[in-house]
Amino acid sequence: MNRILKISGLSLLLISFLASCATTYAPYDGGYGSGSYGSYGSGSQFQVGASISFYDELSPYGRWTNYGSYGNVWIPNVGRDFRPYYSGGHWMYTDYGWTWMSDYSWGWAPFHYGRWIFDNFSGWMWIPGNQWGPGWVDWRSGGDYYGWAPMGPGGYAVPVNSWAFIPRQYIGNRYINNYYINNSRNTYIYNNTTVLNRTVRGGSSDRVMSGPTAREVERYTGSAVRPVRVTNLDRPGTGRVESNQVRMYRPDAAAIDRGNRTGTTGNNGRPSRVMDGGNSNNGVGTGTGRPSRVMDNNNNNGTWQPNNNNNSGRISRDQFPANNGNNNTSQPVNNGRPSRVADQWQQDQQRIQQQQQQQQQQQQQRIQREQQWQQQQQRVQQEQQQQRIQREQQWQQQQQQQQQQRVQQEQQQQRIQREQQWQQQQQQQQRQQMEQQQRVQREQQQRQQQQYQQQQQQQQRPSRVAEPAGGGGSGRVKRD
Repeated sequence: MNRILKISGLSLLLISFLASCATTYAPYDGGYGSGSYGSYGSGSQFQVGASISFYDELSPYGRWTNYGSYGNVWIPNVGRDFRPYYSGGHWMYTDYGWTWMSDYSWGWAPFHYGRWIFDNFSGWMWIPGNQWGPGWVDWRSGGDYYGWAPMGPGGYAVPVNSWAFIPRQYIGNRYINNYYINNSRNTYIYNNTTVLNRTVRGGSSDRVMSGPTAREVERYTGSAVRPVRVTNLDRPGTGRVESNQVRMYRPDAAAIDRGNRTGTTGNNGRPSRVMDGGNSNNGVGTGTGRPSRVMDNNNNNGTWQPNNNNNSGRISRDQFPANNGNNNTSQPVNNGRPSRVADQWQQDQQRIQQQQQQQQQQQQQRIQREQQWQQQQQRVQQEQQQQRIQREQQWQQQQQQQQQQRVQQEQQQQRIQREQQWQQQQQQQQRQQMEQQQRVQREQQQRQQQQYQQQQQQQQRPSRVAEPAGGGGSGRVKRD
């Protein structure tokens, strides 16, 4: 027993030493066939350790199951209303671009590795991968909105109602869940937005940065957007901000592959399960009972039957060394005392309950926000209806005023026309009178002239003057 404890202690010291002497290098592509998305490996620095097993780290927070051609997938214990890159987190602008900061203690893995897929029965399921990214999502932009949705494996189309849309000015808000647009508007917004991806060439390969630029966000928020540096955490857990740095657990691809290869017969980092022989004392497998059996679990959904008197039938991740390549099924005798595994399980259950309570509270808050949004929409619609009625009334009044003005103008024009006609008639009458007067004057002048001529003629008639009889005249008539 002392020898076993010494070996175990040396193994732990060796693992700690390797983790502390970590180096960094750029990871390779996870091979999901995502098309436009490449590697984040240009200048990236990742945590390198001995090995890491997604199965071991995520088992306390969900269940693993085999899902057809996608192999083993993980389903979180968070309720049916859970949505990746939507529930329990927010965006932060870092030196990698927009990085998803999850509030879940397990969020370091599913939101920065692999892909998500939705099943109508099981809900959202995570497909493991080995390439780290700030957030594996597709982005859209248009109108006054930014939107994103989890990237699926090659050939998988994410449903439209799985997209998250917010007004642009809230993209970096810590409480982004207060500003999500209701899903009922997703189709309309989706059809009025376009894909937003930016490809920046650098290093040995194309580095793809998705999401809006800092300058664009500054234009909509009215405040400066400064990238925060991403540094490494030495153990799994929730990312945190310290001294203008974001600390996140980011194991590299090689460490993930080592963890997946260690003690596994399936894929995606899911180790074979070890079942004790038929003994009745939870003791060590030293040959006193039947030898342990190693069962392949490619199609196992995470449950098995107990085969001894004291075993509950559940194997904790600490009951087999999945990360050091040792498949020894020996277990230390605990004399019936509770083990650290049980304490850890209770803590995990408490944490899960707390997360479920938080999810319920968030659901209630979301329902309240939706109700408030609906009430606000109703108020807005009522105000718009009132404004529309007022505009219609104003328009009708304007139409009536314009009609009255037209009538008045027509009456004015008619009055002017009548006056003009009357003036014309008066002028015509005056002309006629003048003509009549002129005619009368001409007639009078003619008569006067005729009279004068007659008088002249009468005066010019010859007068005979008789001469005296004894005169010596010639006897001719004298004309005056």
